[in-house]
Amino acid sequence: MLQTQTSPSLISEQGQQNRPLVKCFIANQDALKSFFRRGVGEDADDLFQKLLMKALKIECTAHIDNPLAYGYRMAHHLVVDHHREQKKSPESLEHEPQSNDLSLESLLEHEQRLQVYQQVLAQMPALRRDVFIRRRLHGESRQQISQSLGLSEEAVKKHISRAMDMLKDAISAFIAD
Repeated sequence: MLQTQTSPSLISEQGQQNRPLVKCFIANQDALKSFFRRGVGEDADDLFQKLLMKALKIECTAHIDNPLAYGYRMAHHLVVDHHREQKKSPESLEHEPQSNDLSLESLLEHEQRLQVYQQVLAQMPALRRDVFIRRRLHGESRQQISQSLGLSEEAVKKHISRAMDMLKDAISAFIAD
Protein backbone atom coordinates (compact mmCIF):
# COMPACT_ATOMS: atom_id res chain seq x y z
CA MET A 1 0.00 0.00 0.00
CA LEU A 2 1.31 3.45 -0.86
CA GLN A 3 1.61 6.18 1.73
CA THR A 4 -1.54 8.22 2.16
CA GLN A 5 0.11 11.36 3.52
CA THR A 6 2.13 13.59 1.28
CA SER A 7 5.22 14.58 3.16
CA PRO A 8 7.23 17.55 1.88
CA SER A 9 10.24 15.94 3.56
CA LEU A 10 9.76 12.90 1.30
CA ILE A 11 10.08 15.15 -1.72
CA SER A 12 13.10 17.05 -0.33
CA GLU A 13 14.80 13.81 0.74
CA GLN A 14 14.84 12.83 -2.91
CA GLY A 15 16.29 16.24 -3.79
CA GLN A 16 13.25 17.08 -5.89
CA GLN A 17 11.56 19.96 -4.06
CA ASN A 18 12.38 22.44 -6.82
CA ARG A 19 10.34 20.51 -9.40
CA PRO A 20 7.52 22.82 -10.55
CA LEU A 21 5.06 19.98 -11.25
CA VAL A 22 5.50 18.41 -7.82
CA LYS A 23 5.22 21.79 -6.11
CA CYS A 24 2.06 22.58 -8.10
CA PHE A 25 0.47 19.21 -7.32
CA ILE A 26 1.24 19.47 -3.60
CA ALA A 27 -0.13 23.03 -3.51
CA ASN A 28 -3.34 21.77 -5.17
CA GLN A 29 -3.51 18.37 -3.49
CA ASP A 30 -6.98 18.91 -2.01
CA ALA A 31 -8.47 19.59 -5.45
CA LEU A 32 -6.56 16.71 -7.06
CA LYS A 33 -7.53 14.28 -4.30
CA SER A 34 -11.14 15.39 -4.66
CA PHE A 35 -10.91 14.63 -8.40
CA PHE A 36 -9.52 11.18 -7.58
CA ARG A 37 -12.24 10.55 -4.94
CA ARG A 38 -14.95 11.21 -7.52
CA GLY A 39 -13.27 8.76 -9.88
CA VAL A 40 -12.12 5.95 -7.59
CA GLY A 41 -13.37 6.58 -4.06
CA GLU A 42 -11.16 5.32 -1.26
CA ASP A 43 -8.11 4.75 -3.48
CA ALA A 44 -7.75 8.51 -4.04
CA ASP A 45 -4.70 8.92 -1.78
CA ASP A 46 -2.89 6.05 -3.50
CA LEU A 47 -3.51 7.56 -6.91
CA PHE A 48 -2.33 10.95 -5.69
CA GLN A 49 0.94 9.29 -4.62
CA LYS A 50 1.24 7.69 -8.07
CA LEU A 51 0.68 11.12 -9.60
CA LEU A 52 3.54 12.56 -7.53
CA MET A 53 5.81 9.68 -8.47
CA LYS A 54 5.07 10.21 -12.17
CA ALA A 55 5.76 13.92 -11.77
CA LEU A 56 9.12 13.17 -10.14
CA LYS A 57 10.14 11.10 -13.15
CA ILE A 58 9.48 13.88 -15.67
CA GLU A 59 12.85 15.35 -16.60
CA CYS A 60 11.92 18.46 -18.56
CA THR A 61 8.91 20.57 -17.59
CA ALA A 62 9.77 23.65 -19.64
CA HIS A 63 7.22 22.72 -22.32
CA ILE A 64 4.34 22.59 -19.80
CA ASP A 65 2.49 25.91 -19.85
CA ASN A 66 -0.20 24.99 -17.31
CA PRO A 67 1.09 22.51 -14.70
CA LEU A 68 -2.28 22.09 -12.98
CA ALA A 69 -4.11 21.29 -16.22
CA TYR A 70 -1.31 18.85 -17.03
CA GLY A 71 -1.82 17.33 -13.57
CA TYR A 72 -5.55 16.87 -14.17
CA ARG A 73 -4.80 15.17 -17.49
CA MET A 74 -2.34 12.84 -15.74
CA ALA A 75 -4.90 12.25 -12.99
CA HIS A 76 -7.56 11.35 -15.54
CA HIS A 77 -5.24 8.76 -17.10
CA LEU A 78 -4.50 7.30 -13.67
CA VAL A 79 -8.23 6.95 -12.96
CA VAL A 80 -8.79 5.21 -16.30
CA ASP A 81 -5.85 2.87 -15.62
CA HIS A 82 -7.19 2.15 -12.14
CA HIS A 83 -10.58 1.20 -13.57
CA ARG A 84 -8.93 -1.03 -16.14
CA GLU A 85 -7.02 -2.76 -13.37
CA GLN A 86 -10.23 -3.22 -11.43
CA LYS A 87 -11.97 -4.51 -14.59
CA LYS A 88 -14.48 -1.67 -14.41
CA SER A 89 -15.35 0.76 -17.13
CA PRO A 90 -14.81 4.42 -16.12
CA GLU A 91 -17.65 5.38 -18.44
CA SER A 92 -20.13 3.11 -16.65
CA LEU A 93 -23.08 4.92 -15.20
CA GLU A 94 -22.73 4.88 -11.43
CA HIS A 95 -26.44 4.73 -10.62
CA GLU A 96 -27.02 1.53 -12.56
CA PRO A 97 -27.29 -1.70 -10.56
CA GLN A 98 -23.99 -3.56 -10.12
CA SER A 99 -25.23 -6.62 -8.24
CA ASN A 100 -24.19 -10.17 -9.11
CA ASP A 101 -27.67 -11.30 -8.07
CA LEU A 102 -29.44 -9.66 -11.00
CA SER A 103 -31.93 -11.78 -12.83
CA LEU A 104 -31.75 -12.30 -16.57
CA GLU A 105 -34.72 -9.96 -16.95
CA SER A 106 -32.95 -7.24 -14.95
CA LEU A 107 -29.78 -7.66 -16.99
CA LEU A 108 -31.77 -7.34 -20.21
CA GLU A 109 -33.50 -4.18 -18.94
CA HIS A 110 -30.11 -2.80 -17.87
CA GLU A 111 -28.68 -3.45 -21.36
CA GLN A 112 -31.69 -1.83 -23.00
CA ARG A 113 -31.38 1.21 -20.76
CA LEU A 114 -27.70 1.55 -21.65
CA GLN A 115 -28.65 1.40 -25.34
CA VAL A 116 -31.15 4.20 -24.77
CA TYR A 117 -28.43 6.29 -23.07
CA GLN A 118 -26.05 5.66 -25.97
CA GLN A 119 -28.71 6.59 -28.54
CA VAL A 120 -29.55 9.81 -26.72
CA LEU A 121 -25.87 10.72 -26.44
CA ALA A 122 -25.42 10.06 -30.16
CA GLN A 123 -28.39 12.34 -30.98
CA MET A 124 -27.11 15.25 -28.89
CA PRO A 125 -25.33 18.12 -30.59
CA ALA A 126 -21.57 17.58 -30.34
CA LEU A 127 -20.97 20.49 -27.94
CA ARG A 128 -23.77 19.41 -25.57
CA ARG A 129 -22.52 15.82 -25.60
CA ASP A 130 -18.96 16.98 -24.88
CA VAL A 131 -20.10 19.21 -21.99
CA PHE A 132 -22.30 16.45 -20.54
CA ILE A 133 -19.58 13.77 -20.72
CA ARG A 134 -17.00 16.09 -19.18
CA ARG A 135 -19.30 16.97 -16.29
CA ARG A 136 -21.14 13.73 -15.56
CA LEU A 137 -18.63 11.06 -16.53
CA HIS A 138 -15.27 12.77 -16.00
CA GLY A 139 -16.28 14.95 -13.05
CA GLU A 140 -14.96 18.24 -14.39
CA SER A 141 -16.38 21.36 -12.77
CA ARG A 142 -18.55 23.76 -14.77
CA GLN A 143 -15.78 26.35 -14.41
CA GLN A 144 -13.18 23.99 -15.88
CA ILE A 145 -15.47 23.12 -18.77
CA SER A 146 -16.35 26.75 -19.48
CA GLN A 147 -12.68 27.76 -19.51
CA SER A 148 -11.54 24.90 -21.74
CA LEU A 149 -14.38 25.31 -24.25
CA GLY A 150 -14.60 29.10 -24.15
CA LEU A 151 -18.21 29.12 -22.90
CA SER A 152 -19.86 30.95 -20.05
CA GLU A 153 -20.67 28.90 -16.96
CA GLU A 154 -24.36 29.61 -17.60
CA ALA A 155 -24.07 28.09 -21.09
CA VAL A 156 -22.39 25.01 -19.62
CA LYS A 157 -25.19 24.75 -17.05
CA LYS A 158 -27.83 24.96 -19.80
CA HIS A 159 -26.11 22.27 -21.89
CA ILE A 160 -26.01 19.94 -18.89
CA SER A 161 -29.63 20.66 -18.02
CA ARG A 162 -30.83 20.07 -21.59
CA ALA A 163 -28.80 16.85 -21.85
CA MET A 164 -30.38 15.61 -18.61
CA ASP A 165 -33.83 16.51 -19.93
CA MET A 166 -33.16 14.53 -23.11
CA LEU A 167 -32.06 11.50 -21.07
CA LYS A 168 -35.04 11.80 -18.72
CA ASP A 169 -37.48 12.01 -21.64
CA ALA A 170 -35.89 9.01 -23.36
CA ILE A 171 -36.02 6.90 -20.18
CA SER A 172 -39.64 7.94 -19.57
CA ALA A 173 -40.52 6.84 -23.09
CA PHE A 174 -38.58 3.58 -22.58
CA ILE A 175 -40.42 2.82 -19.34
CA ALA A 176 -43.80 3.67 -20.92
CA ASP A 177 -43.20 1.11 -23.71
